[in-house]
Amino acid sequence: MQGFGILSGGLVGMADTAIFRATHHAPAYSVNPIGSTPPEADYIWRIILMVGSLPAAVTYYWRMKMPETARYTALVAKNSEKARQDMSKVLNIDIPVEKVEQNVQKNKNISKSFGLFTHGLHLLGTASTWFFVDIAYYSQNLFQKEVFSAVGWLPPAKSMSALDEIFKIS
Repeated sequence: MQGFGILSGGLVGMADTAIFRATHHAPAYSVNPIGSTPPEADYIWRIILMVGSLPAAVTYYWRMKMPETARYTALVAKNSEKARQDMSKVLNIDIPVEKVEQNVQKNKNISKSFGLFTHGLHLLGTASTWFFVDIAYYSQNLFQKEVFSAVGWLPPAKSMSALDEIFKIS
């Protein structure tokens, strides 16, 4: 979903900047360095961040409404009846109490056989791989202005106002 977030962030940035460019005309940096960034340009980033926080707020709300997993409810919270009710609701079937109690006992015995560091190498491998992917992924976003300028996709910064530059980068 990171790619969709970056794509939608660019679209929100373009729409936001287009509105500000239509209402607040700014000269190019080479014409007027101070006037090329209107004071209202600060609101562009605030609006983009505010719109970007909406999916997180909706996700948080939905997550608080979701039932906990039956395994957690039965083993950690020690409430097998609530786990049975949640599983019955999700699977849309009636689950007998005896079956839940048997599975809880079986899972307690299994969970004791795994130590804390049993999957340490797997965790280290996965975390380090994601770390290197994130370096490549996010560095592209951090340095895209320089890359786009080097390949000629962006005109020189002196020929644009701050609003034009934000629009073209978005």
